[in-house]
Amino acid sequence: MVQTRHDFFDEAFLARLERLHLIAKRTRRPTSGVRQSRRMGDGLEFADHRAYAPGDDIRFIDWPYFARMEKLLLRMFHHHSDAEVTILLDASASMAPAGRLQKFDYARRAAAALAYVAMGSLERVTLTPFADGLGRAMGTARSRDRVLEVLDFLASLRPSGNTQLARCALEFIRRAPSGGTVLILTDLLDCADQLSNALARLRLGGHEVTVLHLFSREDAAPTLAGPMLLKQAEKQTQFSANITDALLASYRRRWRAFQRGCESACLARESIYVSACTDMPFEDLVLNALRRAGVLGG
Repeated sequence: MVQTRHDFFDEAFLARLERLHLIAKRTRRPTSGVRQSRRMGDGLEFADHRAYAPGDDIRFIDWPYFARMEKLLLRMFHHHSDAEVTILLDASASMAPAGRLQKFDYARRAAAALAYVAMGSLERVTLTPFADGLGRAMGTARSRDRVLEVLDFLASLRPSGNTQLARCALEFIRRAPSGGTVLILTDLLDCADQLSNALARLRLGGHEVTVLHLFSREDAAPTLAGPMLLKQAEKQTQFSANITDALLASYRRRWRAFQRGCESACLARESIYVSACTDMPFEDLVLNALRRAGVLGG
């Protein structure tokens, strides 16, 4: 069945987005990092005042304030760079194993919320799916006016193919040679060995990278038991296994080691790692990820 926006982006979801935007707006504080700086000028968003000093440009004096208080203050603005916030969304087959879309739907909701809050923070956003290569991208303006187009775009995506993260990173920096903020939403399955290489390429391209490692409860702690025929989601290979308690315990140990390895790869490449089970409310994930990525102050 072909999905549409209304299948999982309903009015209740839109209301959650608006609440999320308001929370982000209340918690956002001016930052001096790579995303924005406070300076005099015709910026997009008023930030603060400071005392006038000889030599300052008199065009930015707050004359109404001077008329009331007879004190010279300069108006300061957030200056937003031309760099974009790019959301790279894993659309490989492992995001919907055996046709189950729960993890991919969570990723799409999180991507929609990330885009909505960033757009509301006057950032330009580009959403790009990836698997074997980069898919068709969608860009937005510095406002939330195109949110329905974003939702339609995300609803049109279909997970398939293998994850070629390193190849996609190389293709991305060819598309976007100037640095920006990159948020990668992925389960990191079948591509963890490519993570360090991909991050190195993105960092060399001048991008600030945050990896949002999304996983289902079944990914981390499967509840299988007994003889099973298992299928590898991306390569479509099959194998038989007898699922015992000892095997499950070994799997859980290897999963924890897998997560630690992914986090270490991010730290080594000066990138941010955020781990989230799909049980987590996506609002919590989005606010945490955007704050840590520097898109929101705080």
